[in-house]
Amino acid sequence: MRTVGHIITSAGVAGASYMRYKSKPAALATFFAGWLIDLDHLVDYVRAHGWRPNWGRFSEACHERYSGKLYLPLHSYELLALFFLLCKGENKQPYRVGITLSVLTHLLLDQKCNPGRRPSTYFLTNRIRKKFDAGEILKPHHRHSRSH
Repeated sequence: MRTVGHIITSAGVAGASYMRYKSKPAALATFFAGWLIDLDHLVDYVRAHGWRPNWGRFSEACHERYSGKLYLPLHSYELLALFFLLCKGENKQPYRVGITLSVLTHLLLDQKCNPGRRPSTYFLTNRIRKKFDAGEILKPHHRHSRSH
């Protein structure tokens, strides 16, 4: 899913969080968490193209085509579960629920909108086990070889 879609869905989850908990800070955190996890695409971009900015290549969002690797360290069900388990306490509940739902929505939408990615793609342990090799992580007909 593209950034605009994540912004819209994150705003929806943040709105629901605000309606439930009446906490503006938690709603803002929910909103930002839902789409700022895409910052991890910078890791893949830099590994594929170096530090030279190129908006055309960045917006392609398929850097594994160039590097053969798929890192995306924040796109992870394990990290989401860890956050949920560690963020305890009554005063943290609006953050815990809102951020968890926002990031979960992000991951599920990415999974749905990226047919070349197996469900296991969104498990960091799977990517680590496969040494971040895009050829091992992606579905066969969506694997990209290095073209440049």
